[in-house]
Amino acid sequence: MNKGDTYGQGRGLDKARLAKDTETMVGNSVATILAVVAGIVAVIGLLTGFDAINVENPFESGLLWLATAIVAGLCANVFRREHHILDEDEVRRGEVGSRR
Repeated sequence: MNKGDTYGQGRGLDKARLAKDTETMVGNSVATILAVVAGIVAVIGLLTGFDAINVENPFESGLLWLATAIVAGLCANVFRREHHILDEDEVRRGEVGSRR
């Protein structure tokens, strides 16, 4: 910390920052859950497609499971990327990304 820097006003946590951190935590948790679901659904799709799980049309059912896994994986990727974008104001103020 430089001599010119100051600590906060002493009012506790910044509510806007707390809300942003909470939103990021929830978004990353949803992304993790969707990624795990995508992996599980992909395994079920492979087992169904190779007829390890007995169904009437194993290939079509396997493709349906695998397509669902791809959609879940894409949703997980979107949630992960959406909640890691830097705030322009924080970068300008030097709170994030400073190389001192």
